Amino acid sequence: MRVLSVENESTFGEVIDYMRRRPVLLQLPQVYTLIAPATGAGAKGLDEMKSRLPGKNYGSAVGDIRSFWEMIQKSSLPTGIEDPAVLEGTEDVFYRCQISDKELNSKTVRSGSHQTLVLGGHARALMREVEAAFQETAEPELFGGHSFSAPLITSCNVSGDPLGSITDEARALKFMRERGVELWVRPTEVASESGSYPILELSSEGIYVGREGPGLERILGSMPEGSRPGRVAS
Repeated sequence: MRVLSVENESTFGEVIDYMRRRPVLLQLPQVYTLIAPATGAGAKGLDEMKSRLPGKNYGSAVGDIRSFWEMIQKSSLPTGIEDPAVLEGTEDVFYRCQISDKELNSKTVRSGSHQTLVLGGHARALMREVEAAFQETAEPELFGGHSFSAPLITSCNVSGDPLGSITDEARALKFMRERGVELWVRPTEVASESGSYPILELSSEGIYVGREGPGLERILGSMPEGSRPGRVAS
């Protein structure tokens, strides 16, 4: 197994080349994740590595926020979010938005909505490179007819594991050995608070917390006034 640093830009090309064959384990400061191309083959690779349970959908980790913004049905957005810069300004959070009719479901869309993770720093730079590299192989049928190539991202754990997302190295190494992970991309430092990233669902009625997670209060504080979060989705 190769171990590469996300801080080293020479890593990016190797990650992209390897992703054409298998998912890559990307360790983020708060949680271990798996990334793959936003294609049917990429989703299949994640399914196999995670022993994915049926009825699940994959989110993405956006590189260029404008590519995600262009998919969103603008009438579904809350007051105060009228420009992609609002989403760009807050890091380490998933945004769940309506991109198609509510009847649409795919590997990446549930009831017409898709969620993307906005990262920062070197991990975000890697996402930009991956998104650009796979632009020509985008599969619009996965995203309601939109051409979108930001990599799929999911928690690094066997689907349905009662322990949930992996946040410690011992569990991560066990997963790598058992699931045949061959490329591990890691940061220099880890965050003091670990766990899956929070999810904010954006709707015309306001902003809702779809999942709590590290940094949630900071993230909510950055949202426009008048769009206060409501329920926590089950």
